Amino acid sequence: MTNLQAILPELVLGCAATFFFGCSLFNVSKNIQRFAVGWSALALLGAVLAMPANADFFHNAYSVDAFSRFFALFITGGLLVVMVITRRMEDIDQQSLSDLYFFMIISTLGLVMVTAATELLTLFIALEISSYPLYIITAYRKGLGYQFEATAKYLVFGVVSTALMVYGISYLYGGLGSTFLQDIVIALPAHLHDPLTLVGVILFMAGILYKLAAFPFHFWAPDVYSGAAAEVVAFAASVPKLAAVALLVRVGAVFIDFEVLAPALALLAVLSMTVGNLMALAQKELKRLLAYSAVSHAGYILLGILAASHGGLKPALFYTAVYAVMSLAAFLVAVQMAEQGKHDIPLEDLKGLWQKAPLLAIVFAIALVSLAGLPPTAGFTGKLMLLTAAWKAGWFWTVVFGVLNSLLGLFVYLNILRISLVGEGTDTIKMSTPPLLGTTASALGVCLLGLGFYPNGLLAMARKALEALLSM
Repeated sequence: MTNLQAILPELVLGCAATFFFGCSLFNVSKNIQRFAVGWSALALLGAVLAMPANADFFHNAYSVDAFSRFFALFITGGLLVVMVITRRMEDIDQQSLSDLYFFMIISTLGLVMVTAATELLTLFIALEISSYPLYIITAYRKGLGYQFEATAKYLVFGVVSTALMVYGISYLYGGLGSTFLQDIVIALPAHLHDPLTLVGVILFMAGILYKLAAFPFHFWAPDVYSGAAAEVVAFAASVPKLAAVALLVRVGAVFIDFEVLAPALALLAVLSMTVGNLMALAQKELKRLLAYSAVSHAGYILLGILAASHGGLKPALFYTAVYAVMSLAAFLVAVQMAEQGKHDIPLEDLKGLWQKAPLLAIVFAIALVSLAGLPPTAGFTGKLMLLTAAWKAGWFWTVVFGVLNSLLGLFVYLNILRISLVGEGTDTIKMSTPPLLGTTASALGVCLLGLGFYPNGLLAMARKALEALLSM
């Protein structure tokens, strides 16, 4: 396979960004959403064709292997689903759609680059390429609502996390003498008790946990989810999480040998699960509830990092991919229920969903059951594997909290399910479900059920990805 084929996703996304930049310059708006779906499908095809790739660029600072292509596949797949969801875009000015798609694709390009970067400064640059477009599109909403407050908070917290990460990189370079992960792995055993290196690791990990929206770096998520347009939130809630976990697995697995780091991650995992579920219980608005849901699920993913030496990374990759599917399925329905001009989606607005759109109601139910971690969905399979790995690694108390939080999560998600399926709304007019949207929704639902019954295919892909990572 040639080097050109190895970076097909990046090339397609770069061409797509150039295309939408040109559309923005010349005010092209006709069929712009169809172009967005088409380019996203091409990017996904490029990721599929690049799956067997194995190539290094820029003196090994950028590595294309099974690990990076695993995440590129799901990132581009998530982008395609988001582009399908954006068919309505009632809360965003139609003249700004070219700009919106441009920033989404640039952010996606940065996320794909994050998964392949094997040098800390390259990682940082890729993260910034992916982050700043997200700050911008958070404000893309009609009216003078509090989306600007959400943007300001997102930007401020983002800048602070960036500062922490850069500061950590400088300490790591000072302590280890290199920013390449290959060199860091070799030099690290001799610096496990070096305060300078430890501070660098803590600061760098804090920046990663911000991207993952894990406790206590989650404060931006509820306001951003609530303030931005539902279509934008569908993107921000799913696709960037994939790259954040890729970064956490690639870097966190290297630094987990520090004696202080593992107990700290265990505590943050439990706090993320507990705080996320408790705060979600108190929410009466769907987007804020899903924001706190993301915080709780970040805690489960951290359990996989804790159990890295006992096979925890494979279920972490599995659960991350599954969470992206669950999140996209939930937001696909949320976008359809969002009313023009309203900032929020009250849970009461979900009443009568079964009468108005039976297909969407079924997919929504599958997504909620999977988020709750009930069989036979993929969410149950992923949680079970994560808790099993943490138990084998000796983190028994985290497993106890994980099970208790799963029970707590049942109240959160089954309450939404009760409202949407049992409650009768005042508006019983049937909602039209276009064929492409209906097909996408059905595919997401089938995927969640299929991975619950037959997880081996995705687990095999995760195993190959980790083998490529460990052979780095």
